[in-house]
Amino acid sequence: MDNAGILIPLFGILCGIIAILSGTYIKAQKMKLDAAQANRLSSASETEMMSEIQRLKDRVAVLERLATDNDRKLAGEIDRLRDDRRV
Repeated sequence: MDNAGILIPLFGILCGIIAILSGTYIKAQKMKLDAAQANRLSSASETEMMSEIQRLKDRVAVLERLATDNDRKLAGEIDRLRDDRRV
């Protein structure tokens, strides 16, 4: 009977320690999950930004080509008008 009187408080203390350790473990796992989720969001955001940058680079290349072509056409037209005035 004496053993039962000691085991009950030890069992209560042991349950408290297990509860504290379990809570700490669950918080650590939640932090890992949150960090992994943030990393995935960051990666997705980075991929989206890179695709947007590439799209903008393509647009700038088209605009540069248009600007360059128009300058050549304009210069050609000016030269043609000069030649027409001489005739």
